Amino acid sequence: MELVLIIYKVLTRTTALLCAIVALVYFFFLRPPREPKNTPAVPFCVTLIPLFRDTDQKVLYNKHIREPLLKYGAIKIFFGSQWNLLVERPSYVAQIFKHEDEYQKSGNQKKIPGSVLASFLGDNIISSHGDVWRLYQEIMKPGIQGGRSIDAVRNNAKLLLSQLSDAMESSKGGPLPVGEFIQRYTIANLVQTLLGVDINMDQRTNLQADLMNFPYLDTLGLASREKARRDAGQFTDRARGMDLERQDPEDAALPENQYKLVGRRLTEAWQEGRITEQQLRDNITIVFVAGQENPQLALLSTLHLLAKHPEWQNSLHAEATTLETDSPTADQLNDLLHLTTCVNESLRLMPLIGQLINRLATSSLVLGDDHHHVPEGTYVGYNSYATNCDPEVWGKDADEFVPGRWGNTIEEVRKQYRRRKARAEFITFHGGRRACLGESFAVLELKVTIFVLTRYLRWRVDPEWPEKMTPAGPLAPRGLRLVFEKRS
Repeated sequence: MELVLIIYKVLTRTTALLCAIVALVYFFFLRPPREPKNTPAVPFCVTLIPLFRDTDQKVLYNKHIREPLLKYGAIKIFFGSQWNLLVERPSYVAQIFKHEDEYQKSGNQKKIPGSVLASFLGDNIISSHGDVWRLYQEIMKPGIQGGRSIDAVRNNAKLLLSQLSDAMESSKGGPLPVGEFIQRYTIANLVQTLLGVDINMDQRTNLQADLMNFPYLDTLGLASREKARRDAGQFTDRARGMDLERQDPEDAALPENQYKLVGRRLTEAWQEGRITEQQLRDNITIVFVAGQENPQLALLSTLHLLAKHPEWQNSLHAEATTLETDSPTADQLNDLLHLTTCVNESLRLMPLIGQLINRLATSSLVLGDDHHHVPEGTYVGYNSYATNCDPEVWGKDADEFVPGRWGNTIEEVRKQYRRRKARAEFITFHGGRRACLGESFAVLELKVTIFVLTRYLRWRVDPEWPEKMTPAGPLAPRGLRLVFEKRS
């Protein structure tokens, strides 16, 4: 009997101690902050769901986040080991874009130092601020936006068409997992147009990033995360090596305009001592990640949406065949009404980065009409998917694929595109001074690809494919499988 009492006391004390520890952890780390007072908090466990359950981030958003976010325009959300302010209302987003010094860019190297993401991406043109950002901008902007030819993309699109056609024959018309085809295609486009390296589309990259919602676990040296670090380092080494391979100053055979590419400009800045070797590595890495992954996601999403809307595929095919050439210029592509509206609508419905939290409040601020008081040191971000599909802005059919909403003439479409961006109602490419530098070329790459594919093919979703979006992070259909057939 005494032994039972002793065990009971020990268990009681142990339970009490564990409860106390849990309470302390919740109080100091997991309890939502009081400020902003008028802003509801999403339970911290919502962020953990993708870690423990196979989920779809759209389903997760609609079930746990959509209602309070649309009602209040902002919520408190636990992400990256801390509580953050996540906004949706376009007027709030516009305020963040406009006051960039108050809502200062602060990347993972500052927010979650020691994490795989921080060591992988480092300090780069997207996450930096102030004089450092202006230096990166001066070096990289001309190389990203400066008059690149679409010849390489057009040739690769035709090669993609050929590869899909061969795969169709091999599979006897069966479903194809298109992700691998699109990945090789976008990698080839990136290295040829930004670095000037001519690679075969059959070459592959093996980087596998391991990302978690509790980045401080990186410091514990967990095996999977150590592997992720090694993979990240190898990726950067490959990226930089590929750039230096092309950057031989003694190679007089290279066309003069090749030296204006972003890879060359970064290497020259490093050789001149304007940036460190680490800054060179970080920025080449972000060029690869943003310049390859984003077009890949956009293409997968557009192929998926068009597969569900064959009537728009037919419209695009009819429009493409009005041109006498299968190698249109950039101006010809940009003048195609249906192609432009379909691309715009796909980018609206499926923004490349669904949620981004990388702004730091540099002082105590007020967001909106005195509704949300933002304490100094709060991390602030926005949900692009929510803003792009806000029914108050886009109407009751905001969640539907309706390309015609953009206008009936190409002039109307261009005007509305500019207006929606200026009002922060369409934020796929962010906004303000920190808007995406590669926006124009990314859109053009998408147009080239869809033009070539719809001219010669039609496709539908594999009926056996379990329709799901990615669980977290970049937004795109997961493991998309399509059934292609040639047009007569």
